[in-house]
Amino acid sequence: MLRLLLRLKALVLGLAVVILLLRRLVMHFRRIILRPTGYTTGQFDPALIQAHQRRIVLSDLHMGGGDLLDDFQTDASFVRFVDQYVKSDEPTDLILAGDTFEFLQVRLPDLRDDEYSDSAARQRMEAILEAHRPAIEALARFIAQPRHCLTILVGNHDFELHFPSARQCLCEALGVKIDDRRLRFGLHYHGGGVYIVHGNQFDPWNRFVHFNGVSEPFEMIRGSQLVKEVINDLEDDPLPFAHLIDNIKPSSALFWYLLALPRLRNQASRRFLARGVTGFLQVVAWPASHQLSPVGVESLPEAMPDLPILHRLWAAVVRFRRGRVARRREVARQVSNVAGAVNPSAEVLMQLQSEATRQIAREQRTFSDQSTRAMLEIARRPAHQHDTLFVCGHTHLARIVPLGLGQFYVNTGSWIEIILDITTMRRQEQRFPFLEVTYPQGSRPVGRLLVWDDADRIAHPWHEEVTPVRGRTVRP
Repeated sequence: MLRLLLRLKALVLGLAVVILLLRRLVMHFRRIILRPTGYTTGQFDPALIQAHQRRIVLSDLHMGGGDLLDDFQTDASFVRFVDQYVKSDEPTDLILAGDTFEFLQVRLPDLRDDEYSDSAARQRMEAILEAHRPAIEALARFIAQPRHCLTILVGNHDFELHFPSARQCLCEALGVKIDDRRLRFGLHYHGGGVYIVHGNQFDPWNRFVHFNGVSEPFEMIRGSQLVKEVINDLEDDPLPFAHLIDNIKPSSALFWYLLALPRLRNQASRRFLARGVTGFLQVVAWPASHQLSPVGVESLPEAMPDLPILHRLWAAVVRFRRGRVARRREVARQVSNVAGAVNPSAEVLMQLQSEATRQIAREQRTFSDQSTRAMLEIARRPAHQHDTLFVCGHTHLARIVPLGLGQFYVNTGSWIEIILDITTMRRQEQRFPFLEVTYPQGSRPVGRLLVWDDADRIAHPWHEEVTPVRGRTVRP
């Protein structure tokens, strides 16, 4: 049995090497030039950041379209949090540090899933705002106070906030004008001894070449491609654990998460596993699929002459490329049908799941360390020598890490349900983490990582959760 497991690991390693070599070869001959467009989000004036203002920071709400793909199921808790805790008499800047809106999982019947344009962004935003009307109304009540302001940072799941119609749509729902100083959009927040970004640029799977705006062609990073082409399809499966696939961090560990899933003795579960693994490998094997146009108009490339025959040829190319996702999913389904007939022994499954669990832990540590190292590098720059708190989200796991010299890296976690151990389905105990920044002693900020207790309507100090492993505890 050990020999079989070693052969399987060697096969997986060999397949990964072949995929990486093929991908490098394809990328060498398929160079894509990303040209900037006018769809950008400029950084707001630093002078607008009041030095000693109370700040409340939370991240990764992932408000979706209200269907089965929508993970934000806590509108009522969010409303009570904003109305009872955030909306105080003290002037407050509420900072939503990225992935507030889940554009990647909004599916509309009259909109192509691969269309990225100003009008498409507005349609997706309208669907999100309608699905989460109570939460948006709470934000409107908060921002209606003259001394309060709302800051929204762009993340990888709400990258379409770069389109002005999406921001305009949100402004209309909040009852403010686009130039109102109480509502600001940006890529990072720097002031009052605090530096905040979403954090996706620290993650190779979700790092944009041009994060400050939309490019031509539209830049589709691997993490977004994985959500659009694989995870959304898997969540439609009727299996009881299928909806948990979306809560995976990091995205690169999807392969191991699938192998670690319980109930793989069930044929339907093995088919689900095979479909997910095949889809994952197809995304990894080929370069990111850059979309044809960020404005939804499939015009000829600038280098081609404007001739009728070329228009017909280009239309055929567009149709072929648009069918790519359907072809990949069909391949994944065919593989899953074959794999479902294979019935491995209980011992083999146990060994596979044990190895997958170890690999998940390794990738999670690496993923968390990437953010810590990036923040440490930023903290050592001369421009940040007087800053104390370095904050991001993206990883979905709240944590506090001392950086030395009186500086701290803080991750604000997520407000959606988090699965800490997929083999036991152990969920995160502290559901609603956030960071409160105050200035009790002058210019130096004091940050408290808290957790909103919706039952008691109060905030408790966050504490580091531990994972029991064979009689001992391991800190994440």
